[in-house]
Amino acid sequence: MYNLEAALIYHWQKKTLSDEELLQMSNPGEVIARTVIGFAIFAVMILGLNLWATPNDQRPQVAAAYQVHSLSAEKQ
Repeated sequence: MYNLEAALIYHWQKKTLSDEELLQMSNPGEVIARTVIGFAIFAVMILGLNLWATPNDQRPQVAAAYQVHSLSAEKQ
């Protein structure tokens, strides 16, 4: 087991980059573009899940809560 752990740590250390290498490779335009693309994908995913979800009026808990809220509003 020790040999496997040692091999994994050695492989991980070879794969990691130093801070200097990271700073030399970073291109601000590319970083911003990747960030924007990531946020856009995330927004599309949230929108897709929202459209795919069951509408609120078909969910019993939400319908019951809305009915209680509307009844209390009518009494006032």
